Amino acid sequence: MDSGKKNLRFTFALASGKLAAAGLRLLHRAGGQVPGVIAGGICPDFLGRIDKPEQLIFVTGTNGKTTVSNMLDDLLIGVGKNPLTNRAGGNVDAGIISALLKAASMSGKQSSDLAVFELDELSTRRVLPYVDPTILLVTNLYRDSFMRNANPDYISSVISASVSDDTKLVLNGDDLISSRIAPNNKNRVYYSVARLPEDLDEPEGIVNDLTACPECGGALEYEYCHMRHIGKLHCTKCGLTNPAPDYEAVQVDRDAGTVVIREHCHGGVDHTYKLVSGSITEVYNLVACVAVMREMGIEAADIAAALEKGISVTESRHSEQEVGGIRLINAASKGENSTATSIFFSLMRREPGRKALLLIIDDMPLEKNPYGSEYTGWHYQADFENLADPSVVQVVYYGPRGNDAKLRMLLAGVDEDKIVLANTFEDAANQVTLDNVDAIYCAFDVYRSADADLCRKLVRARIEGRS
Repeated sequence: MDSGKKNLRFTFALASGKLAAAGLRLLHRAGGQVPGVIAGGICPDFLGRIDKPEQLIFVTGTNGKTTVSNMLDDLLIGVGKNPLTNRAGGNVDAGIISALLKAASMSGKQSSDLAVFELDELSTRRVLPYVDPTILLVTNLYRDSFMRNANPDYISSVISASVSDDTKLVLNGDDLISSRIAPNNKNRVYYSVARLPEDLDEPEGIVNDLTACPECGGALEYEYCHMRHIGKLHCTKCGLTNPAPDYEAVQVDRDAGTVVIREHCHGGVDHTYKLVSGSITEVYNLVACVAVMREMGIEAADIAAALEKGISVTESRHSEQEVGGIRLINAASKGENSTATSIFFSLMRREPGRKALLLIIDDMPLEKNPYGSEYTGWHYQADFENLADPSVVQVVYYGPRGNDAKLRMLLAGVDEDKIVLANTFEDAANQVTLDNVDAIYCAFDVYRSADADLCRKLVRARIEGRS
């Protein structure tokens, strides 16, 4: 909700923020959040006073919010829209302020009538009291970094306390944690993925964020499980089950590169879309994007056409090349995030063929200060046991926590002869085996994508040099 009119303090904050943004451009510096920090420091309720775009889409959740918000941005551009985004800023309050003030005139009027903003889960309590988004998309809620977000039930309560009843919620119906946020809000839309051939009968791994019914504490029984606690289930005591989906991926054809999404909210009509990637996480990301765009009133045919044109937004998080008959896959895996790492390990293990794995999952600050603090206990919440699978023939680890990770792998049953600790990313790329492997995976912390790309470039050169 708006805090009031544009007073003198607001005007001074807007001018100061714009001046800071101009100065950063002249210096060729990024500093995406700096203008927002300055404006918010001068006028604490700046977000409530500045004009907002007519349509405002927020994307939050533990995993996938960056990919989904960027996919939405690209798809909306593909259908002729001009959304304002916070890609160059940040997903906290200062980053959103920066995006809004940069796009505003000196009177505070916005240049675009549409915005798509990624929003950090904990920042909802600092943003949503001042802003009522048209749509709030929540991708999922898992346990995240112990140092940042901790328990998903706590994160759910933070989001729930801040959501307005006027905001349309687009929620993952297969996640009984995030699908139940803000129960007083009745303006709810659910998306889902139907059973797939590779699904499990129950959650796998060390950590399960949903061990009992969130309503009565009764035992949960799964019909199928896509990953972690995400799937179709019910409580054996009170009968709580997943909400009926409005948008459901009912067929995923990875060979054809397509997904069929059934719109139960529109009479059960089916629409076929091009898959950006065949992984289950990317299927969820795509269904979420389609649900939001359809709720915005965009035609399914226009969304499908935008996907056919191609979007490159996921390249920074997941990309694949092939050279000399070997697949080279780079995939983001959040540092200090047991869920993201475990999902990657599990999906990689299930892939056919023999694999080598390169791990660059330590946060960048540790590179500068290897003796800095980190909660290494997250290694013991991640499913390193997947790496003991015979299909994983080698694990190369680069980063200051290599010895900690090696101990965890040994305890997980990984053969010590398979583990290599590298001193540099060049060393890591040179030590990855090329013999008798079908794929070389690189899992990297989201801030180490440049290192991962350079590693793959070096590995590719080695493969090409053999021919």
